[in-house]
Amino acid sequence: MIPVIDVFHALYNDNELNDLMDEIRGTSLDTQTIFQLAIPEDFQKKEKAPLIRIESINNYGAFYCDDIRNSEIAFVQVSTMTPLLKDLAQLICIIDRVMKEAGYEQYSDQLYREPDLGFMYSARSYSCQKFDIEGD
Repeated sequence: MIPVIDVFHALYNDNELNDLMDEIRGTSLDTQTIFQLAIPEDFQKKEKAPLIRIESINNYGAFYCDDIRNSEIAFVQVSTMTPLLKDLAQLICIIDRVMKEAGYEQYSDQLYREPDLGFMYSARSYSCQKFDIEGD
């Protein structure tokens, strides 16, 4: 399991999230502005917002039986950036729902104004435990 990829697919394929992002932006782009690990420089612009970045925090094996890992615990951060706080609030609600459906629970949040582009910035951390990963 590579959590960043799993989370990316869950968010990228959610129609409600994509529709809201297009509505906030005022246009639909060829590719949605959801990224793994880093946001390409070409997308670091106000007209491309909202932006979502998924990063790995920490992942490790747990619950070993006969020297075989039967569980993995994953921690990821989903950072969401948009010019307006009200838009950020709407996005967070949908992201939390998608993450819960994917098996992730939100456990921390940092909210601040990003200084370079002036975006409202939410960095939310989520955790997930997957069992029987060796049998997959």
